[in-house]
Amino acid sequence: MRTVIKPPYSDPPYSLHDAYVVALAAKGDTLHLVTQYGYVCTTEPYGQVEGDIEITGVDWESSYVYLMEYTDVLCGNCGSFTGRKMALPAFLQEFPSFSLDIMDESYGYCQANLTGFLNLNDRLLEFRLELYYTGAFQYILKE
Repeated sequence: MRTVIKPPYSDPPYSLHDAYVVALAAKGDTLHLVTQYGYVCTTEPYGQVEGDIEITGVDWESSYVYLMEYTDVLCGNCGSFTGRKMALPAFLQEFPSFSLDIMDESYGYCQANLTGFLNLNDRLLEFRLELYYTGAFQYILKE
């Protein structure tokens, strides 16, 4: 019997944990995430860097946003919620103005998942952004 071990995903050079995304812009097959103050470098000296994200080769028909609105508990806590799943283009059309506070990120084969909180000014929801892409996940540094 032969055993094949899948290596873990290599550590990304930057972490989006606590990144504050102020806009998502779709153009062609590219999704641009505009951050308010960038993200954190995952190697020493682990500092904050200014920059945005571009993801190319996005498959719009296979990329989704999940929204959770909590009932009787604070957003993000355990408890009851109502929710919905939306195709990413429908989300962008329905919510032209928002901000995302990213709490966690995970990556797989042709996939990136970002989770956190969606601020709609008058309410706070939990979100999961599930992106399927065949291009590049690019950190665009502002130097």
